[in-house]
Amino acid sequence: MKKSLLVTLVATLLLVLLSVGLVSAQDQIHLVYWSMWNPTEGQALVLQDAIKQYETDHPNIVIDAVWNGRQNQTLVRTALSAGTVIDLIDQDADQIAGGLVREGQGLPLNDLLKQDALDHTGPISDVFLPGTLNMFDVNNTTYLFPYIYNTVQFFYDKRVFTEAGVDIPKTFDDLLAMCPKLKDAGYAPIAAEGDSYDNFYLTELVERTKGPGFLRQAAADPTGELWKDPAILDAATKTRQLWDSGCIPAETTGYAWPQGQNTLAYGQSGMELVGSWIPIELSSATDPAFDWGAFSFPNLDGGAGKSTDIYALLLSFMINKDTKHPQEAFDFLRTIMTDKMQQEFTDKALVGVTNKNITWSPKIADAQKAAAAATTTYGDEDGISALYSEYANSVLNLNWRDLWLNKDTPQQFVDKMVSQSKDYWAAHPQATPAS
Repeated sequence: MKKSLLVTLVATLLLVLLSVGLVSAQDQIHLVYWSMWNPTEGQALVLQDAIKQYETDHPNIVIDAVWNGRQNQTLVRTALSAGTVIDLIDQDADQIAGGLVREGQGLPLNDLLKQDALDHTGPISDVFLPGTLNMFDVNNTTYLFPYIYNTVQFFYDKRVFTEAGVDIPKTFDDLLAMCPKLKDAGYAPIAAEGDSYDNFYLTELVERTKGPGFLRQAAADPTGELWKDPAILDAATKTRQLWDSGCIPAETTGYAWPQGQNTLAYGQSGMELVGSWIPIELSSATDPAFDWGAFSFPNLDGGAGKSTDIYALLLSFMINKDTKHPQEAFDFLRTIMTDKMQQEFTDKALVGVTNKNITWSPKIADAQKAAAAATTTYGDEDGISALYSEYANSVLNLNWRDLWLNKDTPQQFVDKMVSQSKDYWAAHPQATPAS
């Protein structure tokens, strides 16, 4: 009798445990996250820590991460068209804004952003550095959640400037005047690539002349006539002036990335107009005493733009509008935005972040000062890359590259932009530019 009762109790207990296990398995949520990072990159390692933290705080949720690398958005599009469930992705903000968001795939975040930050009193929207959260809004709706912040500035070794006896330039003329002094000290003044980052000069020169938004307006003009504005010709002329004066050495024409930035790392050049990712890219090439500094593109006399207008290249998350778990996905983003995780990004991956409470790595301290003091932020090519990516790739970038490499004169660049812009928009009526 006792043995029979014991067997019954054990059987009942096993049934209860099995039932609990089945309920737990049924209640478990899987969030599918596709990422632009490779799994061994510094940013990915921090994200893996964030996933562990989130899963610890939410035992019923598992995040299934897929590390796709830089082709992430392309792979996401293909997967979504095949019916694959993906809850959230990350990528360069300009790319997502011009791709998945523009295609209507993003979840509106306005209401979710009113929720409290996990480690601060008040809405999480208040945690972001100025100009970052709403940079890619569409009709006052926020779809992107930026978490990494790259500034575009001149990066340099402070020891070189001290040796050459030069100060941070306040105007473009000051920049030109620095070049002979740097050359006399034995340095190529400006490091550059023959095949990369050249559009930074177009963007900054036009912005400093006309202010944020004009370059984007020129791209969106279906007649092409805005490219005749004197600011465009002036930007092209000033760019060629940097080459013709020797500020950018002639041999740069033949450089393929990363040959130009390597001359900065090896102490052969004075500075480079590039993103704030450069210290981490060159960390294995620079000597331990390399003293990183950065300054924003200088002002132009009489220009509407100013050096506190910051060229910001953000990395962002987007939640898929079709997710069945919007709150859970957003809770993961709130975890990423905590001081703990944002500080880990800058400490371990040496990148800037969008949380205003964080101290960036000393190697990009000047970049943080610029980000914190920004009066305006603008994206790649003043937003052209996000809004009109095909136009940027097939018209603007090709023609600017010909100007950059001295295949075309400044006037030829302007003439080609006028005619080819008109032809492009005439051939793409379905892509009529938005206001």
